[in-house]
Amino acid sequence: MRQRNRIGVTLGAGVLAVAATLVPAGAASAAPGSFGVDTGSSPQCSRYGGAQFVSGDHSVGVYDACKDGVGVKAWVWISGKLYGAQRNGGGFNSEVWLPLPKLGSKDTVGIKVCAQDGPDGTPFACGSRTE
Repeated sequence: MRQRNRIGVTLGAGVLAVAATLVPAGAASAAPGSFGVDTGSSPQCSRYGGAQFVSGDHSVGVYDACKDGVGVKAWVWISGKLYGAQRNGGGFNSEVWLPLPKLGSKDTVGIKVCAQDGPDGTPFACGSRTE
């Protein structure tokens, strides 16, 4: 009986040691958390729109928040390198998505979002954020 108890304690301690080893590895592989950034204010609204990085979906949504006929464009950088851009010219209360690759623990995501009057218009009222 004593031998059986010692084996159970030894196995239990071994499982705890393995679990403790695995937990930090899982935490270290986490990508940046979700965050958002808004454009500057519009004469008609508090903002033209915004962009939201959604870590679980590996994507950036670009949202038009103002009924003013002006679109919103976002550029996305991954670890300092421009990954791509997405423009939302769909009108008020619409959102378009830019899919991103799976991110690693050391990756950063940077977003610059601006109002843009037409696809060839000069971006203005910009906001940016990197995490």
